[in-house]
Order: sequence, then structure tokens, then C-alpha cells
Amino acid sequence: MADERTIKIFLASSEELENDRNAFGNLVRILDKIYEKRGIRIELFEWEDYDAAYNNRRKQDEYNDQVRASDMFLALFHIKAGKYTIEEFDVATEEFKRTGKIPKSYVYCRDLQDGEQESEELKEFKHRLFEEMGYYWCRYNNTDRLHLHFVMQLQLVENSRMDDLNVQDGTICLGDTPIAHMDNLRFAADNEDYQRMSRRLTELPQKIEKKRLHIEKYPDDADAQDELQELLNERNKLQKAFDQQQQFLFDTAKRIAQLQGDTITDRMRRAIDAFDQGNVREANIILKEAKRDADRNLSDYKQSKEITEQKRQNVIHSIDELLLKTSTVMADASIDIEQRIFEVKSIYAKADELAQGVDYDKEKYAKLLFDYAQFLHKYAFYNESVDVYRRQIDLSVKLYGSEHSDTAASYNEIGLVYKKQGDYSQALKYYFKAMAICEKVLGEEHPCTATLYNNIGEVNYVQGDYPHALKYHFKALKIREIVLGNEHPDTATSYNNISSVYESKGDYPQALKYHFKALAINEKVLGNEHPATATSYNNIGGVYQAKGDYTHASEYYFKALSICEKIFGKEHPLTATLYDNIGALYYAQSDYSQALEYHFKAKAIYEIVLGKEHPDTATSYNNIGAVYDSQGDYPKALEYYFKALAIREKVLGKEHPDTAYSYNNIGVTLFYQGKYQESLDYSTRAFNIFEVALGPNHPNTITVKKWMDSVK
Repeated sequence: MADERTIKIFLASSEELENDRNAFGNLVRILDKIYEKRGIRIELFEWEDYDAAYNNRRKQDEYNDQVRASDMFLALFHIKAGKYTIEEFDVATEEFKRTGKIPKSYVYCRDLQDGEQESEELKEFKHRLFEEMGYYWCRYNNTDRLHLHFVMQLQLVENSRMDDLNVQDGTICLGDTPIAHMDNLRFAADNEDYQRMSRRLTELPQKIEKKRLHIEKYPDDADAQDELQELLNERNKLQKAFDQQQQFLFDTAKRIAQLQGDTITDRMRRAIDAFDQGNVREANIILKEAKRDADRNLSDYKQSKEITEQKRQNVIHSIDELLLKTSTVMADASIDIEQRIFEVKSIYAKADELAQGVDYDKEKYAKLLFDYAQFLHKYAFYNESVDVYRRQIDLSVKLYGSEHSDTAASYNEIGLVYKKQGDYSQALKYYFKAMAICEKVLGEEHPCTATLYNNIGEVNYVQGDYPHALKYHFKALKIREIVLGNEHPDTATSYNNISSVYESKGDYPQALKYHFKALAINEKVLGNEHPATATSYNNIGGVYQAKGDYTHASEYYFKALSICEKIFGKEHPLTATLYDNIGALYYAQSDYSQALEYHFKAKAIYEIVLGKEHPDTATSYNNIGAVYDSQGDYPKALEYYFKALAIREKVLGKEHPDTAYSYNNIGVTLFYQGKYQESLDYSTRAFNIFEVALGPNHPNTITVKKWMDSVK
């Protein structure tokens, strides 16, 4: 464990906010227990400002010293603004200006209720904050809103880029600890799109259950079967859109939390107020002219004979407005998602251009580049993402040195991109760089370090290096069991990863042991009818199939299928995956007609739900090709192998291992048709990719090499 550090928080408020202050104190105690496992303690100093607290003494000077020594200064206001709290805010602000680091000051103002009026002192303080300083403070109407913003800001100060603040099923959690409920946050509670989706998702289960009961009574009612599937399809599609909308609203709230305490424009303030009131479309309208004004401000700055500080600030404000707009655009459900993606991509590019053209704050620019690269990564602009990550890493190293958590986060992210591209040597290169930093800076028992161990283990597994894969997966498991516990989903993930390695080694008892451990967690934490539980059943079925125990394999595959068909219906990617696996099970037993039946079921779903150019669709085509191949129907086999190849070359690239599998399958089939030179050409392509991506000693590389030698 790295050396323990303490984050000091100074909380100031008037006596009227005693309940909020007490609730905040309870939150900090919970957070302290969570962060203690990461080597971080959170220390809270609470101060209640009574108007006549001090009389003739200057003990306040001691409190001001406490403020200066803090990492975060928080001031809560409602109706009053005590002079000592304002004095402490000024001390914190001056100290931040002096050091540029701490304490970071945050102001929270509770909304007024009917009949309440704020004091003249508070009005004057707010006026000074915004009109003179351009300072953005947080409005809140309940403790959920206050707590959420604080946790977001704590993560900025804690600065390890933890990704475990997440939103699931309407609850925002830090790890598995609830922080706030979306329905208690006005940006969601008053958002029309969010509430419309939420209401419909509440209605659909009753309609689905009613239709199921009807079908139980009248099992031959084909129309009812179709109507049930339509309801399930609507629910699946709506659930995906709702989860996406939750995330987009949450991401916008995070962006706004990052602005608190900074200088913002009047346009940003109005957009933030609109978003906070649930009107994301209005926020977008307010920010509509930001991009046009950005071009004008940059041109004015570059062409000016005398570059003034005001013109420079105009460009900087344009960057901040554009970055806010990236979030509000993604959260605007009235715009088609593809349109949103390409609009935000252009906004990030413009913000990047502006930052390069002006003396923009280097730390903010590093954050801009990181967010830009993550966006490109998320939406599969992989090559562009790598380019931006490289620039961000160069800047991060200059700013913080080569041993900083921000640098490690960037190394990890670029490693993930390379892994998706099938460039495993580059992925490992960056994972190991990130791991070295995390071990030194965060310690060897930190969740971030565990994530790096896990990522390295996954690449080792794909490369066929099973000893190293197990080594790193067990290192990740050890941390997760200690820090997260034996019943956490991440711990279950480690069990699954270890199982996969043992299965590939042919050690089926050990593989089953760890898959059953993962199943126990999923059943207990998530329930018997959850997708993760179905995945565990599927994994167990796969091990039984690999060891030739087709009876147990069928049992667990159909258990998984039963869950997926009940939850999602027969037209969902997870259901399709089970159809494919059951098809493979029949294929292993040489029951080719049944194998084709299930593979074609999977193909039909993939083509409709994912499209005809998706990697999973390619896998389905490949599976169908394999069955025809085994039946000796080589023209049909090649038809589907080439369909799979076309997708993989286009989507994954010509150097990806999955593309190599297609080359090899085609090569083998051409051989059986007597086309020996063409066969050798395709097998050679496969070998060249495997040798680079997986290494010369990988089983796939060796197998293809032996095949090529036999053909020659």
C-alpha cells in the first residue's frame, strides 16, 4: 500500500443549515471508510457561523489557518451569509490564487422555499461572486444534490481518475455505495424525456406479465406470442435508451460539477440553470451560438495587432462553452444519436483547435484531450483516439512527470484502444507503463492497480500465455477480495477470467470451481433472473461442452437461454449468443441440422438488432460456414466465410486476429476444393497476422504453420 494521504475538508455554514451539515458529516464518514481501503483518509472540520460568536477575540484567525491548510473549502448558504463564513471564503480564495492548488473553494446555496427571503448580506455576496468574479456556485434543493456534487468534486481533488462513480437503475453510486437517486435530482426529475421513458418502463412489465399469463392459458395463440415479443422488444430498446439517457444526464452533471468555483460566462450560467431545471434542450439553445462565437473570438485574437488579455479570455471562455455543449448535446434526446455523436466530435475538434491557438491552461488542456480521446474511443474512432491520447500523454508527462495517476490513466486508456484493434504488443506496452505508475503511486492493493492487473491478464490470455494470464488475474482477484469483498461484481469478473484461462488450459475442474464462485455472487447479489447470472450459466455450459459432458452443457445453456428469453425475448443479442452456443453444442455432437437451426436463429437476430456489418454478425456467419464445411458443402461454407471476412476487414481491419481466423478458415476450405495455391495464400495471411499479434508460440500460430507446411 502506498503512503496514506489525508484530504482535509473545511465545512462552513450558518446555524439554519444544521440538518444539511449533519447529513454531510455522515456522508464524509461513509466516504472515509471507502477511501481508507485506497490509502486515503478524509478529515472533516465543521464550523457553524453564529453572528456574535467571537466578541472581542480573534480566534477566527485560527480557523482561517485551518482553511488555508485544507484541500477543500465548502460553504453552505440558505437565507443568511454570516460574516465569518464570507471571511473564510475569501481566505480560501486568496490561498488558492496564491498556490494555484489548495484549498479549492466550493459554494452551495440551498433553494428558497415559498415565503423565504435571503438576507441582504447573502444577496450582496452572490452578486460579488458572479458579477465581479464570474464564480459558479451550486444550487441544491435537497441533500442528494449536495452530496452528488461534493463526491464529484472530491474525485477531482483525490485525482486518481476513479471510474467507480456510476449510475445504475436510477441510483448514483460510488462503487456499490448509494450517493444519490436520479429522481431526487431536478435535472432528471424534471427532464421530460427521462420521465417519459421512466413511466413507460414502469408500465411495460405489467403488460408483459399479463400477456404471458394469457399465453400460458392459450399456448397456441400465435398473435399473442407476437404481441409479447413486440412488448419485449419495446422494453429492450427503451431500457437501452433510458440507460443511455441516465448516463448522458449524469455526464453533464459531472461536467458542471467540474466548473464549480471557476469563472464562467453568463451564457454558461443560463445554460447550467436550464439543465438543472431539467430543460436540456433549452440549455442547448442557449449554447447554440457558442461555436460561431468561438471562430470569431479566435480570429479576432490571431489577427489583432495588439493581443490583449481580454481577447485571450474571450477565446478561453469559448473553449469552456464548447466543452459544456459537448455534454448537453449528448443529453438532448430530441436529437438522433448518430447526429449527436458527429456534432460532438466536431465540437471537440473545435475546442482542441482553440486550445492550441491560445495560451490555454495546460492542466485544463490535458483534461480536454483526455475527454476528447475517451469520446473518440467510446464511439470507435480508434485511430483518431490514439492520436489524441498520444498528445495528451506528452502533455501529462510535461505537467506531472512520468509517474502520475493522470499519466497512468492515459496509458491504460490507449492500451484499451490497442487491444480492441488487436494490437496486443502495443496494448501490453502501455498497460505495463500504467501498472508501474499505479503500483508506485497508489500501491499494490488499490482498485486501479487491480484493473491494470486484470487488463494485462486478459491480453496474456488472448496471446495464449496462460501462466502469465493466471498470475495477473490472481493478483487482481486478491486486491478485489480485500478491497471490494467476496460478493462484489468485480470479484465475480476476476473469478470468470481465471475460469476462462483454466478452461483453455484444459483444467476443467478448476475452471468450473471459479465459474461456480462467480455464479454464487451473481445469484446472491443480482438474483436468479439477471443477465449476469445467465452469463454464468452460459460460461459453465461452455466448460462442460469443452470437457465433452454434453448433457450438463445443454442443461446450463438452456438455463441461460430461459433467463434471456424471459427477460429479453427471442430477439436480443444475448439470446442470440445462447442460440449460437447451443448451435455449437449440436455441432460438436455432429447434429448439423440442429446446429444450423440455432445458428440461423442467431444470425437473424444479429442482422436485425446489430446490423449486417457488426462483429457478432460476422461470428454468426463464420459459425454457419463451419457447419457447411463439416457437411462437405464447400461452396456454402465459403459463401458465409467470405461474408464474415468482409465484415471483419471493414470493421476490425486486415491485421486483426479475428480477420486472421477468417483467412485461415477460407484457406482450409479452398484446400479441400483442390485450390492449393489459393489455400496457401489465405493461410499465409492468417499466419502472418497471428505471428505478429499473438506471437510465434501461440497455439493458433503453430497450428496454421503446421497446416501450411502440410499444404506445401
